Amino acid sequence: MALLMDPLTAAIVGSVISSAAQGLLMPPPEMPATGIVRTLPAESKTGVMQPLWQGEAKIDGKTYMLSPGAQIRDELNMIIFPTMVQTPVRVRYQLDYAGAVHRVWILSSAEARLPGNR
Repeated sequence: MALLMDPLTAAIVGSVISSAAQGLLMPPPEMPATGIVRTLPAESKTGVMQPLWQGEAKIDGKTYMLSPGAQIRDELNMIIFPTMVQTPVRVRYQLDYAGAVHRVWILSSAEARLPGNR
């Protein structure tokens, strides 16, 4: 038994299905700008940090200890736990007087594109 649909309903259903299918093919939009403009310390270094492991940070292939009061901030400038870093990320970081990683700022994609953060 075939269902009959009036032309207007068929057009609306076809449009909805077409829009949904097109949305699945599009890449997800980049995270919206939050309005946060971070001024990171000029003396901080840039690098790619691997996921942290047992109090150690591996940045650009070099292993550092985390300082006792180390802070890691995400793209929204929120302090996060070290275990929340699950993939390699581009960062700016500072070392303490003993050479341990003391502050880390995970860069947003927009920040990572800036000339000083490459």
